[in-house]
Parts: sequence; structure tokens; C-alpha cells
Amino acid sequence: MSAHPDDMEFEAGGTIAKFTKRGYKVHLLVLTNGKYMDMSGKEHSRVDLQTEGRRAAEILGTEEPIFFDNPVTNLRVTGEIVTQVDNIVDEIKPDIFISHHPFDSHQDHKAAAEIMFAVCRQGRVKNVLSGSTLPYRPNIFAYRPQFFVDISETIDTKIESIRAYKSQYEKFGGEKLIERMIDMAKTQGWAMGYEYAESFEVIRMDESILGD
Repeated sequence: MSAHPDDMEFEAGGTIAKFTKRGYKVHLLVLTNGKYMDMSGKEHSRVDLQTEGRRAAEILGTEEPIFFDNPVTNLRVTGEIVTQVDNIVDEIKPDIFISHHPFDSHQDHKAAAEIMFAVCRQGRVKNVLSGSTLPYRPNIFAYRPQFFVDISETIDTKIESIRAYKSQYEKFGGEKLIERMIDMAKTQGWAMGYEYAESFEVIRMDESILGD
């Protein structure tokens, strides 16, 4: 579950691709509609972002993404949105729930983390993980990774899914963005002796994550 259409590709794209490659169903829930104006004053439409999101999902091999219609930069934690996500959790019954870190500096990401905590209460989801905050955000000091996924076999798929977001790819510098994402995966991999990795902070985990 992410706040914005491109978030999970950045934070967990390699892990998602690894899950789908192994035959698991992965559902992407995006809590906002994607429409926003960037710092340069350029408008990004919901149609463009959601179209890019669907293309990225095809690349990663996930189910059709679900987009809520909440405004970008103004995501609020309300009983209504928690109930909406509750209903999706009841229907899908996920084994693993991944969303943002609660100390991410983006206000929408913080709200998404709060919503994750609310819907995963009382053991409804056994495995709950927060994705890595990106290094340019100032609150990365609060992120404590304990779970690393070897994405050496899916790093190319992750990068392809990021390139699918043409609007964001261009905004963040094109291939410079790709270089940074690869460098980040290399750094996280280095911690575990993998070529490339993604890391997560464990909110809750039980032995079911190990599989049969």
C-alpha cells in the first residue's frame, strides 16, 4: 500500500517482482489519485500517473492496481479511509503488508503508515513491513532495517518499472535517478553480501513469511 502511484516501485519494486516471479499474487493499493503540481509548477494529471502505474504493475507482474481518489499532499487518516482499506484487507487476506515508514518526511507517507497500523491491528496481517525511506529525505536516521531481500535477479525489472513512470523519471533526472536507485540497491546488498537488495523495517513478523 502506497501513498502515491510510484512509491512501491521505488521502495519495494525488486521484492514485488520476486514475489510475482515465484507465483504469489501481489496487490497494489494507492491511497491518492496521483494528480499534483511539482515544485517547478508543472501539473501531473491523474490519468497520466495512473496509466504509468498500470504499466509499471504489468512490468512487475502484479494484479491491477487499486487507486483511491484522495488528493496528493493532503492525505488524511480518517475512519472512512481506514474502513475502505479494512474492507480490502478482509477481501484479499494478505500474508504480507508493505507500506511506508512512519518517520518518512513526506506527510502522505506518514499518513499511509498510520493507516497500515490501523488496518493491521490485532494480528489481522501476520507480517507487516515498512519500506526504506529514500536517502534524500531527512528522517532516514529513524529507519532501522532488519529484513533484507536479495533482488539481484529482479533489479532489472525494478528499474524497468521505474522507467515506466516517464513523468517521474524525467522529473528526477532520468538516468541519474536510475543510477541512484542501483547504487542504493548495491549499498543495501553490501550489508548482506548480495549484489543488490531492498531492506525493510519489521513492524511485525511471524514464521509464515518463511513459507512452507
